[in-house]
Amino acid sequence: MDQTTTLGGKGSGSMVRVAGGLGLAACVVGLAIFLAGCAGYEGALSLSAIPLVLGLPGVVLSILGAVFQENPEDTHVMGALFPCILGVIGGVVEMAAWLHWPVFVK
Repeated sequence: MDQTTTLGGKGSGSMVRVAGGLGLAACVVGLAIFLAGCAGYEGALSLSAIPLVLGLPGVVLSILGAVFQENPEDTHVMGALFPCILGVIGGVVEMAAWLHWPVFVK
C-alpha cells in the first residue's frame, strides 16, 4: 500500500487555520480574564474587548475560507468557527459584567 499524500488534495487552507488560531487565542484570553474577574480583580474585566476583537475576524476569516478556498474540509471550517463564536460570546458576556448591563429582567 502506498502511504504517500499529495499536497494538492483536500485541505483546510491557511485562512481557516488562521481563523482557528484567532478563535483559540480568544478563548484562552477570555478564560484568563474570567478567572481573574472571579478571583476579585474587577479591573481585568476592562480587557473584555480582546476576545471580541480576536473572535470577530476569526468568524469572518473562517467563512471566507470556506467560500473561497479550493475544497475546504467541513470539519476544519466548523472547528475554526466554534472557538471564534465562543470568543465573541464570552467577550460580550464579560463586557456585560464590566459595564453592568442588565442581563436579566428585574
